[in-house]
Amino acid sequence: MSKKREKEPDLKGTLYSVGVLGAFIIITWFMAFYLFIDRF
Repeated sequence: MSKKREKEPDLKGTLYSVGVLGAFIIITWFMAFYLFIDRF
């Protein structure tokens, strides 16, 4: 009885998507923070 090991899915696309989304959120947050500081 041999166990077949299924190939794990390639998660590089997921990693890149999460990285791009995280960078977008951080950049947006800093832009809003700069606007907030600039007004005072």
